[in-house]
Amino acid sequence: MRGQPETYDELKKIVSLSLTPTALTGLDEFSACLNISRSELVERIGRGLLTISELTTKTE
Repeated sequence: MRGQPETYDELKKIVSLSLTPTALTGLDEFSACLNISRSELVERIGRGLLTISELTTKTE
């Protein structure tokens, strides 16, 4: 429900990020692998629930 915290005990705040098309594609690929939204991917990284080392890239 809008205006109510869903997963976390606080409301999300609308923010804007400037990214290159390549970075956006990378976020889309990582979030698709985890079956979560881009927003949730950034949320989990920011909360320390997901670390970058857990994400694999095409070059690995």
